[in-house]
Amino acid sequence: MAYYQKRKNGSYLVRVSNGFVNGKQVQYSTIYHPEPGATKPEIESSLHEFGNRFERCVKSGGYVPGINLHGVTSREGEMLLCDFIEEKYYPKIEQKLSSNTVRFYKSVCQSFLIPSFGRMRLCDITYHELQQFIDYLAYSAPRKDGSEAKGLSPGSAKRYATVFRSIITEACRYGYLENNSLRHESITYPKQQPSTLEAYTAEEAAEFMKALETEAPMIRAMLMLALVLGLRRAEIVALKWEDVDFVKKTVDINKSAYKVKGQPQDLKDPKSRHGFRKICFSDSVCKALTDWKNEQAVMKENAGIQWNDAGFIFTNSYGDMVSVYTPSDICATVQKKHGLRHLKLHGLRHTCGSLLMSMGTDAETVRDILGHDSVRTTDIYLHPYERNKRNAACMMEALLGGQIAVQND
Repeated sequence: MAYYQKRKNGSYLVRVSNGFVNGKQVQYSTIYHPEPGATKPEIESSLHEFGNRFERCVKSGGYVPGINLHGVTSREGEMLLCDFIEEKYYPKIEQKLSSNTVRFYKSVCQSFLIPSFGRMRLCDITYHELQQFIDYLAYSAPRKDGSEAKGLSPGSAKRYATVFRSIITEACRYGYLENNSLRHESITYPKQQPSTLEAYTAEEAAEFMKALETEAPMIRAMLMLALVLGLRRAEIVALKWEDVDFVKKTVDINKSAYKVKGQPQDLKDPKSRHGFRKICFSDSVCKALTDWKNEQAVMKENAGIQWNDAGFIFTNSYGDMVSVYTPSDICATVQKKHGLRHLKLHGLRHTCGSLLMSMGTDAETVRDILGHDSVRTTDIYLHPYERNKRNAACMMEALLGGQIAVQND
């Protein structure tokens, strides 16, 4: 916050702090001269506006002592988009986003934003550029699947546009822009068709569980965690035995596995604070985990000194954490082997949420089990199965036809 001091000649000293260097506070000062004839309220308003602008200039690195503040202000917005992305935006997102998300954001910048808008000044970018970008993505951009059709899906177009908006938002935070020009009510996105929730019915889920009875202990335990507890594949791979309490029958979800191309697989915190959670499990899950732990103990003995005792639940023959893609591959193999309807591994998680809701579990509890950041995400499981819809229609007909009685409290 700027400091103000009125001088004898009617001008004002404006001073701001910009952190510490070698234990000493770094301060910058400038002089503000009110407009002649301005009233006291007008002076106070313009003084604080001036002070805020001066503070943004200093903290963004755009202020050079001795240069007129108004000149510096105009130079802020004259920074090229490509320079801001390289010098300010990349370092910022590398601090606060996951490696995979950073890789995606950089890909959008390098492939689309910098080639198209990189030589534009920040101050010249308006919502028209964002709309132009969205329209190109939706109707003209080449598809990665090699299809001759042009344009990305509505969801992908919106994800890519989010990167553009975040850049300008960051430029405002740095003080390079006064207002976010991309926040405009006239921006239109291609319409997204409501997606169908990919999940097993209760009968298909029971058939899947029946098939797991004939599978190896590790496969059975791994896929039961996805179906019965609704764990994500990265959460399953990251699990360690220390996270499991066999007495209380709980599993503690506190980390996630991730893989960046060209780098070793590693662990990170869950994607949100609600991702940290403790889940209760049933006797069947307890037995599956116990069976696999016993078999793993034999593997460990056979491996001898070659065993990597890092404590992971799902490992290869030498104790190393399995690939984050392994659960998906195993799920597809089991489905094909037993003639089950193909469903992505994440569909087992959706099945878990859907079955819980269909049994009457409240949305907050399901949210806590699945680790959703918002209960709005959990609402996707409120869509009933087709059978439930038919039963509701039949019950309504029976009620109105007098075949069933209404229970009054």
